[in-house]
Amino acid sequence: MSLATRSVCVTGLGVVSCLGIGVNRFWDRVERGESGIVEGLGAVQLDGPQLGSETEGRAFEFSMLAAKEALTQAGLSRLDPDDGFILATTTGQIDIWATEFVEFLRQKSSQEDLEVVFRHQSLGALLDTIASHIGQPSKTALISSACSAATQALALGSMWIRQGKVKRCLVGGVEVLSSLTVEGFKSLQLLSSEPARPFDSSRKGINLSEGAGFLVLEASDVVKQKSLAIISGSGLTTDAFHMTGPHPEGEGCFQAMAQAVRSSHLSPNEISWVHAHGTGSDLNDLSEGRAIARFFDGATLPPVTSTKYNHGHALGASGTLEAVLCVEALRRQTVLKSGGLEHQDPRIPLVVARESAPRAIRHILKNTLGFGGINAALVFSQPAEALS
Repeated sequence: MSLATRSVCVTGLGVVSCLGIGVNRFWDRVERGESGIVEGLGAVQLDGPQLGSETEGRAFEFSMLAAKEALTQAGLSRLDPDDGFILATTTGQIDIWATEFVEFLRQKSSQEDLEVVFRHQSLGALLDTIASHIGQPSKTALISSACSAATQALALGSMWIRQGKVKRCLVGGVEVLSSLTVEGFKSLQLLSSEPARPFDSSRKGINLSEGAGFLVLEASDVVKQKSLAIISGSGLTTDAFHMTGPHPEGEGCFQAMAQAVRSSHLSPNEISWVHAHGTGSDLNDLSEGRAIARFFDGATLPPVTSTKYNHGHALGASGTLEAVLCVEALRRQTVLKSGGLEHQDPRIPLVVARESAPRAIRHILKNTLGFGGINAALVFSQPAEALS
């Protein structure tokens, strides 16, 4: 098979979220419309370290649980030198060093103590530690581009496979909650104390959360078992409109969607469902909503869903967590509801899904927006055998 005809197959999924551990539990609770948000935050509940890895922190713990589930489903025990590994995170092992950092600022800890734990600040340290536990991937990369990181990581993994750089690639996103992160978002006045209500006229803000989503991507010529889905296209843009605020008309988001659908050799009319970024903040939802409406202008507007009400906003990991839901939606032929929606904002002219329901789904457009105007979009499609 030539590289030009090589498809990128999703063959394994793994999840750790505030809704629980495992893909099936994650899907079931989202489909039922349940929320894992407590007092405004989506914290993961673990009954002690699951892997005996307490010294490596929660980010490593989450990653290994999700990675093992994804690899097992793909029929793999580990990665070999022909494989790649890409990790997306914005906070890394912040749970290890953040407390000591605050104590140092309060002059309750010495510089020597800070130096010992601050070595864990390196995001690359987490990448290397995980890689050493999952095999011998010859090609690795770390992406820390704010909330778009995991979606960009999936796009990069797809490129590596299509270009023949690797035969398969494990792509993961992971985040952990910390007081530093929470206080930082509080200073931006973006947090809601109740579960987020994306696209609702009374939305109050976002819910920070933690967790990990991992996907195994494989070249179609090396897949040994049935593919769950195909990543058929991707789009990456940076509009750099503002440090934290999105472009008011969603220009970068619009261009990312256009790239993703064009690279899939599809038209907007062929998109069955849009899984939106939909954080529940006033500016994000309005910007993204306008971009989606503009993109489908003149075409049939598909249902649009955000699942942030259910699992919160896991920053750099949100793209892979939501990608898992997209793949499962294709497999189960079900559109998920957009939780928390009571009265849709009249300024957002979308068909927002109000109930989870069976639906014929062939192609899903997945959006992610990040600080700094970093936008990413993916198209997930049914495997070739299902489309024939």
